Amino acid sequence: MHSPSVDHMAAVMRILAYLKSAPGKGILYECHGHMRIEGFTDGDWAGDVTDRRSTSGYFTFVGVLLDAEEKQRKDHLLTDWLGKLKDVCYDIDDVLDEFEFQKLRMQVLSLGTASNTIKGKIAAAKAQFNLAERSADWHGMHMERETHSFVHAPDVIGRESEKKEIVVQLFKDTHTGPGDEENVSVISINGLGGLGKTTLAKLVNNDNMVVTNFELRIWVSVSDDFDSKRLLREIVTAATSQKYGDESIEQMQMKLRRALTGKKLLLVLDDVWDKGPMGITVKKWIDLKSLLNVAACGSKVIVTTRNESVALLMGYAHMHLLKQNHPNLMKIGEDIVKKCGGVPLALYTLGGLLCLNKDERYWSRVRDSDIWKLEQGSDGILPALMLSYDALPVYLKPCFAFCSLFPKDYIFRSSELIPLWMAQGFVQSSRGYQELEDIGLDYIRKLCSRYFFQIEEDNVLFVWFRIHDLVHDLAISTAQLEYSSLNFRPGESSTMIRHVSISQKELSKDKEEDPEFLLPFEKLRTILIPDLNSEYLPTEVGVNNQSFLKRCISMFNCLQVLDLSNLTLKWIKKLPDSICKLQRLQTLLLINCGKIKELPENMGNLISLRYLGLTINQRHLPEVIGRLTSLRTLYITACKYLISFGEGVRTLPNLRTLIIVNCQNMKSLSCNMTALVNLAIYNCRVLDLTRSGEGIRGLQSLWIVGSNLEELPHWHQESANTLKTLHLGYCTYLEFLPEWFENLTFLQQLKIRNCSHLSDFPKGMHRLTALRELEIYNCPLTRRCRPEEGEDWHKIAHVPKIILNGRIISSAAN
Repeated sequence: MHSPSVDHMAAVMRILAYLKSAPGKGILYECHGHMRIEGFTDGDWAGDVTDRRSTSGYFTFVGVLLDAEEKQRKDHLLTDWLGKLKDVCYDIDDVLDEFEFQKLRMQVLSLGTASNTIKGKIAAAKAQFNLAERSADWHGMHMERETHSFVHAPDVIGRESEKKEIVVQLFKDTHTGPGDEENVSVISINGLGGLGKTTLAKLVNNDNMVVTNFELRIWVSVSDDFDSKRLLREIVTAATSQKYGDESIEQMQMKLRRALTGKKLLLVLDDVWDKGPMGITVKKWIDLKSLLNVAACGSKVIVTTRNESVALLMGYAHMHLLKQNHPNLMKIGEDIVKKCGGVPLALYTLGGLLCLNKDERYWSRVRDSDIWKLEQGSDGILPALMLSYDALPVYLKPCFAFCSLFPKDYIFRSSELIPLWMAQGFVQSSRGYQELEDIGLDYIRKLCSRYFFQIEEDNVLFVWFRIHDLVHDLAISTAQLEYSSLNFRPGESSTMIRHVSISQKELSKDKEEDPEFLLPFEKLRTILIPDLNSEYLPTEVGVNNQSFLKRCISMFNCLQVLDLSNLTLKWIKKLPDSICKLQRLQTLLLINCGKIKELPENMGNLISLRYLGLTINQRHLPEVIGRLTSLRTLYITACKYLISFGEGVRTLPNLRTLIIVNCQNMKSLSCNMTALVNLAIYNCRVLDLTRSGEGIRGLQSLWIVGSNLEELPHWHQESANTLKTLHLGYCTYLEFLPEWFENLTFLQQLKIRNCSHLSDFPKGMHRLTALRELEIYNCPLTRRCRPEEGEDWHKIAHVPKIILNGRIISSAAN
């Protein structure tokens, strides 16, 4: 291939595209903390650019690695082998990154040898360590399934009473009077997978009384893709008994309205999910329900779902929680409880694991696992926690291990952690239209549901959480091969370290030398300087010399995350130009580096940079930031001279999250960021929001805390059809909410704290039917919102969860 043909070069480029951006279709391997290896023969690619997959044993490789990970606890040789294999994969990943930027042909030629080496090592280890093949869940995606409405009732045992209960609910009148425009109400059947939600819905749908009283009965299988156009087509087809092909949504909705008008409808939406944008959303549901409302009063929608959040989103009139007795599981569960030794954390984590699988054989495997025989060592890791970790989906394990870099009792923020995961490639999308930030938030919620994370505050699009000390110890133990953290430093001979966290003490201002533990780590991808109270660190904390900064830039060419926060860098007013050579850099944190006035002119070359945190000593942001076209999160803090963004930073085409904190002199927020979905402004009191921000529309989350605004800016109306969460805090001059507030019909969460002059809600608050949570703290509003007797209670009584001064007074759970 000294003079590769067009076909050969096309094949090479496709190889790189598959490796770097198409999970599930990679041709050699994928190494994101836990390895995924696939093989292809040269013949598959050398002369043919079509997608032909070889039979090189991908599933065998994956399964062997999973089995090896669990068995390594009893075999230190296996631990060493696994570490070395992972190290080889990291090296290949580094080569591919280098090739991607510099197009070096020789490194492509060496890939075949590397592939054969890895395949040989795995085959030999499989025999040496007696490893078995295992199945793997890589993306945790719910597999679509299609259901139908027919059921042979005599074949179903034990559901008669539940069927009767739901049938009774179908005939309940939920219409409250002339002012109620809702002809259609929702009944939700909730429960874990496999409990029989679909079967119960079939029994109800085919009940004789239901068949007699509902003129139209329509069954639609939804699954995890709530495709509005597909669902509309299926409903129209069922309602009119005619097939439709290329009709527009406008044409189909007209046909549907004609078919439904005045008829009593029962619509079953089976297996509904709310996973990110592809699942059901408030907008999708409101759009569909508005079409259904032309049906006769008393029409019903039955929805089956695993998630209570779906029922809440759809505004259910009745929710039936499907339960099932498992007498044999009770005895197995009692045995497991005894083995947990009465430790609450062990019971929580194993409970989170077992509730996801009610198979008796699975529970027995947990009870009889060899891990219970391991003595709890000096590291304090509980066997129950090891079992829960082993049961984690593969894609969650590296995300969990990464958290070992942070100190104990650290408060994690999803908006900060997810970009760090993304930089390492831990967050992967199997569908092109899924935003990685949304997938990362789903990962956090899954770890919360398994009690690895403990939620401190859940704000719909942002989650704050902690990690229990014992779970933190588990993270350290699973991460030791690749991580050097505040809590664990490997031996001097270790060369496999890719991620490092450093304490403020290790970089104290009286030290002139670099930390010794950094010296052998030439392949670093992450350098973090986390601190429990980083927002309140005195400005003099940090290093006086520049050796640490120079080493980070000159030696660690593979860096993807670089945190220089809270370093004084006293003699540096401009970052060195050499930082622009870190072309793989995705996260750069320069928070509380208050002496910096300039950024390098060539910083726009950092084409991979997605997350920038910055404190800068200037009146306007440097124009070079406007050339960071891949930037998705911009965090501006403690810029005491900053007045505005400046002309050069008005447009960032891919920016999703903008956070501005403690910029006391900032006056104008003039920007046109079309992709922006999250905006948070903290303690910027002179910022005039009523006269700036006109270019902002389509927000999903808005935080205004510590502001002198007297009324909500009119440009908020530009986000009326998208805004999901709104937080107002310490807005001491805010006296009222505007009448147009009732137009925020997609709002799910509203929190108002310490707004001392805000005294009442607008008349149209009851129109916010999507509102699921309302919190009011230390405001005159709390008196007006007291249950039943408060003047504004009737405006908010429809909200499932209401919190007044920290006390839950109304919730869906109650």
